[in-house]
Amino acid sequence: MKLSGRWRHVRLARLIWKLPTYARVIWGLARDPRTPLPLKGLLAAALVYLAVPLDLIPDVIPILGQADDLTVLMLVLDLFIANAPPDVRREHMERAGNGTSDLDRDLARLRLVLGHRYDEIRDRLPELLERYGDLRESDGVKRLLASWRRRRVSSGSGREPGSA
Repeated sequence: MKLSGRWRHVRLARLIWKLPTYARVIWGLARDPRTPLPLKGLLAAALVYLAVPLDLIPDVIPILGQADDLTVLMLVLDLFIANAPPDVRREHMERAGNGTSDLDRDLARLRLVLGHRYDEIRDRLPELLERYGDLRESDGVKRLLASWRRRRVSSGSGREPGSA
């Protein structure tokens, strides 16, 4: 069945609207001791796959490079939620729906600890993601470390660490 462009956008908007709920469910399931360890390992493996610069399809290939990351993430999250024990999954879905999830409590604790810094970080997050978004690739990490090293050397003794 083919959907018109308008209906595809409506379905995408509904999915995006549900993302915070899914994040709360996944966070709760990942922290719950009743969730099997191998299932948590699957989630950890997916996160490592996203963080490591080696991909099935290199990120330098436009669209396809990022599509494989998104596909792996979506498949693993679907497997993670679907294979969680049904009663645990149902409990975390209810908590996510009514705002009492572990993620909500953890964010509230973080807000208390960080105070006004929490709001500053939240407000600067898009800028930080844009600035440091290329850190998934090893070249981006190398450039960042090199710039930090240059700043440290220029503000310090003018020598590289470890040089005599």
